[in-house]
Amino acid sequence: MNIRLTDFFKRYLLAISVLTIFYGFAQTQENPHSPKILGKLASYAMKHSPEKVYVHTDKSIYTNGETIWYKVYLVDGILHKKSEKSEVIYVELWNQDDTLIIRQKLIADGLGAQGSIKIPIDVENGNFLIRAYTKYMLNEEEPALFQKEIPIYAQEFGDYTNSDLVYENETGDYSSASKKSIAKDHDPVVHFFPEGGHLVEGLTSVMGIKATDQEGNGLALEGTIQDGEGNTVGFFKSYEAGLGKVTFAPEAGKDYKAVAIYAGKEYRFALPEALPKGYVLSIRNNGEHLVVNVTTNKNEGLEGTLLIGHFRGDLFFERLAKAEDGTSYSVKLNTDRLLNGVVHFTLFTTSGKPVCERLVFIDHPRNMIELAVSSNSRAYGPREMVTVDISALDTNGTQLKGDFSLSVVTGSNQLPQHMANTNIKSWLLLNSDLGNSVEDASYFFENDTRERKYALDALMLTHGWRRFVWNSFLDDIQGSKITYIPEKATGTLIEGFTALTGNPKAPRAAKVSLRIPELNIIEEKSTNDQGRFSFGPYELNDGTETYLEIVNIETKSRKKKEDISVYMDDERSLPEVKRTKKIPIKRKAKDSKDEGSATDTSERMKNVQEYLTKAYRKKSAEFSYDPAITQLEEVEISAPMKTRTEERIEEIESKTFHGNATIRLFADSTGTSGLSAIDLIGQAPGVTIGGRKKPEQTVTIRGLRGYDSFVATDTTPLFFVDGGEVNLEYIQHMDASEILYVDVLRGIEASIYGLRGFNGVIVIATKSQLFKGNVQNNVPEYSETLIPGFYRRREFFSPDYSFERPDQKRLDYRTTLFWKPNIKIEDSRQPPIRFYTGDTTGTFLVKVEGITRDGRVAMGQYTFEVSN
Repeated sequence: MNIRLTDFFKRYLLAISVLTIFYGFAQTQENPHSPKILGKLASYAMKHSPEKVYVHTDKSIYTNGETIWYKVYLVDGILHKKSEKSEVIYVELWNQDDTLIIRQKLIADGLGAQGSIKIPIDVENGNFLIRAYTKYMLNEEEPALFQKEIPIYAQEFGDYTNSDLVYENETGDYSSASKKSIAKDHDPVVHFFPEGGHLVEGLTSVMGIKATDQEGNGLALEGTIQDGEGNTVGFFKSYEAGLGKVTFAPEAGKDYKAVAIYAGKEYRFALPEALPKGYVLSIRNNGEHLVVNVTTNKNEGLEGTLLIGHFRGDLFFERLAKAEDGTSYSVKLNTDRLLNGVVHFTLFTTSGKPVCERLVFIDHPRNMIELAVSSNSRAYGPREMVTVDISALDTNGTQLKGDFSLSVVTGSNQLPQHMANTNIKSWLLLNSDLGNSVEDASYFFENDTRERKYALDALMLTHGWRRFVWNSFLDDIQGSKITYIPEKATGTLIEGFTALTGNPKAPRAAKVSLRIPELNIIEEKSTNDQGRFSFGPYELNDGTETYLEIVNIETKSRKKKEDISVYMDDERSLPEVKRTKKIPIKRKAKDSKDEGSATDTSERMKNVQEYLTKAYRKKSAEFSYDPAITQLEEVEISAPMKTRTEERIEEIESKTFHGNATIRLFADSTGTSGLSAIDLIGQAPGVTIGGRKKPEQTVTIRGLRGYDSFVATDTTPLFFVDGGEVNLEYIQHMDASEILYVDVLRGIEASIYGLRGFNGVIVIATKSQLFKGNVQNNVPEYSETLIPGFYRRREFFSPDYSFERPDQKRLDYRTTLFWKPNIKIEDSRQPPIRFYTGDTTGTFLVKVEGITRDGRVAMGQYTFEVSN
């Protein structure tokens, strides 16, 4: 907590000092917009800073019926520390058709929460989507909700070796992801991105280049920049990521083209037209420092222009140009005080207009973390104990505090070749700040080579900042209104409205009854004129049976009621699913000169097939040894034929809403000659009839005075006849001879009717039901909605083979050997993590991801072998 308060006060003091200093500058440097620009940015960092969410899953691919174990990290969007805003996180699973399968609501504890999703057994093959967010994140115009695709393979017994299943998933024929292939018979596509925004005549500029094929795959191209006379003024190379840079100074009156040779054919591409007058912002990233150059060819020079740099919205640099700067100046900025990630530089004119922007990725050596993962051996036998040690060390060898999650999975659990990976670095450091627009962000963090750093800087030239747009940001259009306040874990508010079924734009006022049997809660409220209602907050867990019922106010007759439904706010506020194409960058081929390298594709398909085999074997073993499943000998069962009346009564009972009755009284068992319906009802145990004449008659169900705090002034129960609600007067005009049976409900049996069933319920089925073509549903005319609560956490089961137990005869074919989502490293060394191998042999991969307490993200992995 002290760290977060310190961060807050630092931001506060920075904002005050910035505004004070620049108020004075504004008087002398003639840029009255500086206080507004810097004040807006400071307010954003203090009051409206974003949140980020990342989900670490135990595996990359799954099959139907398996469980997705996950850890969801929730952090402040600027500092990547514990968020002080939201305490509630939503995690969702969507199928390949973008239909919501599961939605879970979790309470954040520290840096996040842990959970699991059981994949339905009846799903179809497809690229499913895991999405996670807080409601506060929905305030952004284009919210950066975490999402990643995971392939789920639908297996049936006997089909696990089906190569078509693997091939279809490999090529992505059913998914939104594109097939990974190099279309050499198609023309290349090349885009150009001048550094800062524009080429300017007479000024040296750097230009980013992105080369792809028609399907979006990066292309490694080499080429030249030529003027209209064919003179070469620059050279470029895009490398395997399709990203490159070129430096040249465009001259006035000349047109320029990029010339490249691809597949033996020459291609020419027109370059963006250079401005006759303008500004150029150029930045060279040297790792430990940045060299920033600002130039212009305008006669008035740079005096009064404002250059700022911010780190995810947190201001760290500002410079107001002076008269002596003339038309250019350079600044050297040390980056040792910045965390790794995207920084954003913007140049403003004296009128407050943003004219140049440049993104730079900070990757200072001081920020490096060694997340070391090791074990007591590299080789193990079946059911042998494994001891894993992890440590997070800075460059000085100091142990860092942090929160981490660990999974141990079979090494064949790898993404198919058409899909790009997402990890904690690629999401928190890159894609979350660039609108999830980078197709294969993990590529830039696989190694620390010079080529990868070059490609990452080229990527910064070809992408723009996505958190806010300066014009709307400064005009208060963006960020001025908070629609979704940070959600606290104070319980579940049950809110919504009532409207015509199928037409939510036609609200209807109604009475709404809420029932939570597990908590003994029964409430009833009238909506306002717009049908709005609100209950709670309540401490609900996922799986707590919670029901909303629409109670029609006109309940005094059997007149057909208006068809009204409940519309929940949560259901209508789900953000739209927007999938982004994630095509992996083609790595350099190994042991092959073919850039298309079928070797990689076949290896990926082999891995997927191997995993499907292991997953199927696990399912088969669980089925064979499941104590809940018993194989029976085939037997023949005979029973006497049921009469038509018996069949009809069973059909009537199956249509009843209440299920079991407290008491059921068949009219024929008591005799109905000369009796009224009231007389028959009075013969039911526990029912008392008061008064002799019809106007004075009362019906009371005894044994309902268990609620000491509630004293009813009216003891009349609810009455239903053949599914329709009626009043006592209607019953008084019925004869006993009309009745087939009477159900008396009280206590728990009556609770399904909500508060209106407090005095008990009497349900009558008439003999006319025996002869109707279709049995009428004995269901009251109100709707019922199940309300989800907070997710109830499940624990990952890890067997202990240190001693023998009877259930250990079952073959152990786990594909996830171990999952530990809540590893906390403090000052001392993290205690060793121990688990047992199973009966599956082969390579196993240990993956660790997490965040240190000072906001640095880290990841590491380790492999070991299991053999007989």
